[in-house]
Amino acid sequence: MQASTVEQIAEVQRKYKELQQQLRADAAAREAAAAAAREVEVVAMAAEQSRKYDELQLQLQHMMKMFQQSQKLPS
Repeated sequence: MQASTVEQIAEVQRKYKELQQQLRADAAAREAAAAAAREVEVVAMAAEQSRKYDELQLQLQHMMKMFQQSQKLPS
């Protein structure tokens, strides 16, 4: 009977260690997914900022052309 109890305790300890390892792996996977999501968000924000910058550059070029044309008009 003592041998059976010792075996049961050993089995519980083994399962406990397996569960701990699984929990650590799950936590690492969640952290990796969160980091990837943050990276995607940063890339999206950078793309949006780049798009806005390009739009402002085009507006500035248009305004410069308009200014140059207004300077060429005969007085």
